[in-house]
Amino acid sequence: MAESEVNVINHLLDVEHQASEMISGAQGEADKRISSFRAQAETEYKKQYDDIIAGFEAGYKKHTEEIDSKHKKTVEQYKSDIQNTAQNKEAFGKLLDTILAVD
Repeated sequence: MAESEVNVINHLLDVEHQASEMISGAQGEADKRISSFRAQAETEYKKQYDDIIAGFEAGYKKHTEEIDSKHKKTVEQYKSDIQNTAQNKEAFGKLLDTILAVD
C-alpha cells in the first residue's frame, strides 16, 4: 500500500507539474497577445493623434493667413486715407503759432 500511495503522490506531482507548465505557457501567450495589441493600439493612437494635430495646424495656418490678410488691408486703407487727406498747411502753421505763442 505504501507503493500505491507513492504512485498516487508521484502522479499528483506530475499533474501539478503539467498544470504549472500550462499556466506558464498561457501566461506567455497572454503576454504576447497583450504586447501585440498594445503595439497596435499605440500605432492607431499615434495615427489619430497626428491626424488631429495636422487638422489643428491647418486651421491655425488658415486663421493666421486670414488675420494677416485683414491686417494688410487695414494698413493699406489707413495709408490710403492718410495720403488722400487734404492738408491745410496754412491752418496748421497758424495753430502752431497759437500754441507756441509766436508773434
